[in-house]
Amino acid sequence: MVRKPGKMYRSLAKKAYTRREYMGGVPGNKIVQFEMGNLSQEFPTEVDLIVEESCQIRHSALEASRISINRKLMKDVGRTNFHFKVRVFPHHVLRENKQATGAGADRVSEGMRLAFGKAVGTAARVEAGQIIFTVYSNAQYLDKIKAAMRNGAHKLPTPSHLKVHTIKVSGRIIAAPKIAGDKIAAPVKVEAETEAAAAAAAEPVKGAEAAKGADHKGGKGPAKAEPAKAEPAKGAEAAKGADHKGGAHKGGKK
Repeated sequence: MVRKPGKMYRSLAKKAYTRREYMGGVPGNKIVQFEMGNLSQEFPTEVDLIVEESCQIRHSALEASRISINRKLMKDVGRTNFHFKVRVFPHHVLRENKQATGAGADRVSEGMRLAFGKAVGTAARVEAGQIIFTVYSNAQYLDKIKAAMRNGAHKLPTPSHLKVHTIKVSGRIIAAPKIAGDKIAAPVKVEAETEAAAAAAAEPVKGAEAAKGADHKGGKGPAKAEPAKAEPAKGAEAAKGADHKGGAHKGGKK
């Protein structure tokens, strides 16, 4: 497929169109990654690439510029000494009403006016003064970072300039690993202490249960002796019966 020059899609002629659910076959975004380098450290120096004109930047141009800057930073600065970030995203869908071209295509090359067109790519809409790329690093690599960003800026369809800031570093780690010693060790220690306390607290409970069991076992004797208390009642009833029988017998003799 013949790629048309970027100047055809550079101007902000129409409204932005981002409703991809109403069109099929939108080409995928060519930007592979948006953050590169050392993501787990803060750097005191910030270098921004700022555009000077409002325009549309195709995703292919952003990716070409990103590759150029990242490759030079990796070579001259080193992966652990910088944090490179892409600050824009290609939301706008580019459309084109494809027409026949070449010899003998004069009769069908006009096409329909104001046709909706077919999606051919995506682009990022930027305004004058907007930041496109940012590199965080140390002051000693400032000249190499500027050279790398100037090299990548040539691939953008707008003039740009660099701006350097100094950031106050807090000393904390931005992207800390999920398993950190201090964050994981404390809960484990607390859980261990809790389990030990629960075990120590469970021992008196077990002793009390054993004592209760002993009392319960010891109480089985008096529990069994309860019928012995009831025996005199049965004896009394037997005596009453005997007296009743005796009275009856005596009454009979009488």
